Amino acid sequence: MADLQRILQIERESFLAYAWPGDLFRHYAAACPRLFLIAKVGRRIAGYSITCVDRPGAELVSIAVASRYRGHGIAKRLLRSTLRKLEGAAVRTLWLTVRPKNGAAIRLYRGLGFVRRNTIHKYYEDGSDGLRMRLKIGPK
Repeated sequence: MADLQRILQIERESFLAYAWPGDLFRHYAAACPRLFLIAKVGRRIAGYSITCVDRPGAELVSIAVASRYRGHGIAKRLLRSTLRKLEGAAVRTLWLTVRPKNGAAIRLYRGLGFVRRNTIHKYYEDGSDGLRMRLKIGPK
């Protein structure tokens, strides 16, 4: 929680009016501490990801990278680290939901092997749809 202020800065920069409040981050830090990951460049926090396990699967609930560090593979490294931890915990599926207009995120997820499963209509607060994606983990 010592990093909460920087995480909230990244959150506001990334999601603007739809940024989560600090209380929600505190909730996830307590509920999913093993998979609340922080990425640093030097001593500076560059991004975070939050994943929660609900066996046999898991949900990537949020991921964000500070704008100055985007395009440097930080999100990919956060996700790869998450996948290693999930494999070690015998979790077999990772799910996420992404806005259809977030092309950069969709390319990242597809590059890691995620596949689109369906669309959840009016998923987001502003009424936007969400694309549901899944990645099978572990032995193929």
